[in-house]
Amino acid sequence: MTRLVAPRHGTEHVVLKPDADAAIWWSAYAERLGASGIGTTSRDVIGADARFIVDHGIFGVGEPGNEDWPASRERRGLVMGAVQSGKTASMMAVAALALDRGVDALVILGGTRTTLWVQTLERVLDQLDTLPEAHKRRVRMPGGPGSELEGSDLDVVYSLPRGRAEQALKKGRPLLVVAMKNTAHLERLSRRLHDVVYPAAVGRGRAFHLLVIDDEADDSSVVDAATDSGDVLDLRLRQVPRRILDLWEVRNRPGETAHPEIFATYLAYTATPQANFLQDTSNPLAPTDFVASLRTPGATGDPDVRESSYRVPEGPRGWYTGGEVYYKALADVPLCLPTDDTDQDDLVADGVRSYLVASALRLLRTPGRLGPTAARGRVFTSKAEVQANVLSPMSMLVNPAATKDSHFEVADRILDWSYGTGSAGRASPEEPDSFGRVLGTAGIKSDMHAHRDRWTAWLDRYRAGAAKVATILPLSNVPDVPDDWDLVRATILDEVVPGTGVAVINSDERADDRPQFSPRDEDGVWRAPTNSSTIFVSGNVMSRGLTLEGLTTTLFTRNASTPLADTQMQMQRWFGYRGAYIDLCRVLMPRDQIELFTQYHENDEALRRDVLTAMGSGATPDLTILQGRTFRATGKIANLQAQPLFPGPKPFISHMNPPGSDDHNLRVVADLFSGTTTPVPDMSASSGLLLAEPVSLLDAAEILDRIRYVDHGPGAEGYEAARWRSVTNHAQIADGDPVLPLYRAPSVAGSIELGSRSPYEIAAYLRLWDAVVPRRVPGLMTTDDRPVPWNLVDREALERRRPRFWVGLRFGSGDPVGSGPLADLSVTVRPMRRAIVPGTSDLHTTWGSRNDRGAQIMGDEVFERAVLPAELAPRLDLEGRRLPGSDGLILFHVIAREDGSQSLGIGLGIPLGGPDHIRARTGAST
Repeated sequence: MTRLVAPRHGTEHVVLKPDADAAIWWSAYAERLGASGIGTTSRDVIGADARFIVDHGIFGVGEPGNEDWPASRERRGLVMGAVQSGKTASMMAVAALALDRGVDALVILGGTRTTLWVQTLERVLDQLDTLPEAHKRRVRMPGGPGSELEGSDLDVVYSLPRGRAEQALKKGRPLLVVAMKNTAHLERLSRRLHDVVYPAAVGRGRAFHLLVIDDEADDSSVVDAATDSGDVLDLRLRQVPRRILDLWEVRNRPGETAHPEIFATYLAYTATPQANFLQDTSNPLAPTDFVASLRTPGATGDPDVRESSYRVPEGPRGWYTGGEVYYKALADVPLCLPTDDTDQDDLVADGVRSYLVASALRLLRTPGRLGPTAARGRVFTSKAEVQANVLSPMSMLVNPAATKDSHFEVADRILDWSYGTGSAGRASPEEPDSFGRVLGTAGIKSDMHAHRDRWTAWLDRYRAGAAKVATILPLSNVPDVPDDWDLVRATILDEVVPGTGVAVINSDERADDRPQFSPRDEDGVWRAPTNSSTIFVSGNVMSRGLTLEGLTTTLFTRNASTPLADTQMQMQRWFGYRGAYIDLCRVLMPRDQIELFTQYHENDEALRRDVLTAMGSGATPDLTILQGRTFRATGKIANLQAQPLFPGPKPFISHMNPPGSDDHNLRVVADLFSGTTTPVPDMSASSGLLLAEPVSLLDAAEILDRIRYVDHGPGAEGYEAARWRSVTNHAQIADGDPVLPLYRAPSVAGSIELGSRSPYEIAAYLRLWDAVVPRRVPGLMTTDDRPVPWNLVDREALERRRPRFWVGLRFGSGDPVGSGPLADLSVTVRPMRRAIVPGTSDLHTTWGSRNDRGAQIMGDEVFERAVLPAELAPRLDLEGRRLPGSDGLILFHVIAREDGSQSLGIGLGIPLGGPDHIRARTGAST
């Protein structure tokens, strides 16, 4: 069999796939996937994505032992999902395919909390470990069900007798482990691997392949370069990453697996990989070998094309409703409602009103289904009978401050409001049972009478929203919202309220049990789910892993002084598969928080586009992690720096060539000004020359790219070029577009870094501006005082803002230039006398002195103003920045050098209103 080996981060293909009759694990999982209700198209995409990850990631350089594996015998990669999108289905698919490919040991790290660990194990048992006579096909740790895990002795949980391990290896049975991402758990598992499994594996005479799948890999698995130095991890600071590494390494030989026969693949799964990508690539869990992005079903996209979404034939019921729906497609409905103008004392009550009205509408739309109250006293003969006769669960989430006490306070406030008589009136709930705290009807009935307008306002909002959704999305089945308030009111009071509980979900011992949304089997008698209708009050525990079924209403009142994108993105529990009732979904939160979530989504789409591009090419991915002016990408990396695209309104290139070595640049300038020019400020040209006509953005970029330095020229392969390739990808500029490449720096050995004060960086920015005027680019913001997403600016406005650039040549009071390229100009050129930083060729100051004339700054930054008519003169704000719609300026400064030669400094005036994004960059980046 011929194998085409995929390069590092590669995505070509590997011609090594399991035979159809050998796909035992995959066949069993595919059967479960088909029974789950997931449509055929989505199942096909899940399988295709999983095969890509297995073929090009896990086995991307061939079978273990292949000479293309690194000397360390370790490979590391990452799979990027989306919040609440069903990453578990992909994980299980990858696990099944990897087991069929002959992985010897599969370790799934299932969360940092016991509830998530148990949930992951239960999913493995229900979806993956389903083969008949499973004990003859694999060895599993833990051996028992998830219900027996809490409080168990870890030595028992991770027990594996040596004889059983040896027999399993001899018969080719893989080891299947679901471990909690906790130092004690990982230590026990590591001990079993090194003391029991690896000694037996080493004696087999062939490679042993360990695959570790780390779910929620940005949680506890990231190593921060600011706290850990070199290749040695500080156990006091980062115990979990060290313990994960212990699964295949020994500490006295870091950087390679414990034995030459042991090969390890670490596969990180997360929806928020900012910290994983930003950590230093030398860190042992950083994704340096392959990356992948999962696709989600939606209204657009081709399943056969690798892009972020794909269209499914079943319509909205099969859609993933994430940021694209909430913040873009249905932004005008709107699904996200600002709470700034709502009476803060009434905010929680108004959120509950929203939920109760939405729940009544869901019930009225499904005649024949039992609501939460009617279903509570019923018994059924089977799970299928429950699902056929009972309305699917409905939920509301209140996410207040992070403190646990505040959760109980909010829950008490909701209950007090519902009973209408304070806490004393609800000391004995109307119907105390396993459903816990239940809403009262007296207070709600009284509120309906006192504030009828607030209730009917929600009915009106849902009616208007449903009409908009039907026109915006390709739907044909959005049910009408009744205008009969009395019917809705009766449904709320009779059927919704008495069956709705209030639950607090956090780590406090007073908290309620984790939600149960599945039908209950009680000794052969089936009942409706415990949480058929529930108002959940929770905080950080809802940020990962737990899905709220039927979530329609979210009240998000928490805030942060320094928002962190990855942390807050994980709080978007309103994401998921809610297409069947998306017109009834609402998120209530402050306006600035809506803006933050919108920008998080834009940045997430930009990163996803980078990862998708990396999957489709054989090159190392040029990944850009974006943040914003008011938020950071992550708090897990301490030494982040903000790097904007915009070089600033008045950048000055103060770096010059050494004395006597600037003839090339002087010739460039002499050629420019050999044509028609305007003397400044008059015919004496005492201040300099101005080209008679302005140049376009692209011509301005070309002028800057003609500049050369003896010590600066990063070339096409450095950090700067990689950054601009990523920007090109974000802007979706197709190969072959004449604007490419955006970044065109020459290559100079030993190039020094000038950053945004490099002419090549500024030239790339000007080309980008020209290219994105007609494009909608995720993650880009304008450079206005109050930035606006580039996508939201009218195309005609963007076109009007596209600047031209005046080009000037600034003279000074030095001796006339008598030789060299500038001596050929039609006017006398006198260089400027400017101080140079000792030991360098850098100007000590940049723009120099300014002349104050009223409130306006009239120095060299507006050099052209002296000779242009008023209608062409730049418009400035009080800080001297060129306002959007003004033309820009390139001003070459002729500088006298100590040997009598001249050098050039370059100042620019760049108008506001152009494109920008803020890249998160670590201090370790180069």
